[in-house]
Amino acid sequence: MKLLVVLSIKEYQERVASLLHDAGIKRFSVTDITGYKKKEENLGWFAANASNAKTNSIMLFSFVSKEIADKAITEIDSCNIETNNPFPVHAFVLDVENFSKLI
Repeated sequence: MKLLVVLSIKEYQERVASLLHDAGIKRFSVTDITGYKKKEENLGWFAANASNAKTNSIMLFSFVSKEIADKAITEIDSCNIETNNPFPVHAFVLDVENFSKLI
């Protein structure tokens, strides 16, 4: 099992939800977050042209199979290339080694 985490600006929530749906993800959670950037540095993660930025963002996450996680990353990468947006959608995948079970 994998944990897929997706970060985006709040304005893209519907688009990101559509990308997850296209990847086969039917259930996910969303939480509001605030992103801060204080320095002029580009790590390839935050917007390159924003310094002292405060951004209303969202974090979406879902527990999925490796295949679905890979498909979601592919969908997100394709969308970022297609839109060439200064606030690209970011995603990463973590291994879930263990979890509580229903008895």
